[in-house]
Formats: sequence, C-alpha cells, structure tokens
Amino acid sequence: MYDYNIWPENSPKKFKYVCKIIEKEFPGIEKENLLIDVDGSTIQTYIQHGKTINVFDDYDIGAVFVESEIDLKFIFEYMKQSEHSIEY
Repeated sequence: MYDYNIWPENSPKKFKYVCKIIEKEFPGIEKENLLIDVDGSTIQTYIQHGKTINVFDDYDIGAVFVESEIDLKFIFEYMKQSEHSIEY
C-alpha cells in the first residue's frame, strides 16, 4: 500500500485537483460513486486493473491524502516540487 499526504488540512479544491490528475494519468480508469461522510469528508475510489486508489478529503483527520495499491509517485513528483506539503 502506498500513502501520499497531499495537503495538511481539508481542501475540496486540492481533493478535486488530485482526482483530476489521477483521471488524466489513467484514461479509462473505473471511477466509483463519490462517498460523502456525515462529517462532510469525501472519498473518491478508483479501480485500475483490479487495484484500488482512494482519494480522501478527511475532516476527522484534517487532511487530503491518497491510499493506493498502485505506486503513484510519478504523478505527485511534480506536485511535490511546487507544493511543499506533499509527503511520501
């Protein structure tokens, strides 16, 4: 499992941006329905060749992050250079 901390606080804007990047890098990726928790947290799940990518804007944790069965370092590498909050 790969974990990527994208932003150290909640951000619907960052959440949507990460989702768009994943969709651009994986044309035809299977996109599940957006899940919205009672606290307002959002989870977008993608499936690529049987492997799962979950993007979270979690209000309980207070961050935007990704949990993935696929190594996405190549996607977030350029973001890391411009957005110092991204961690691997």
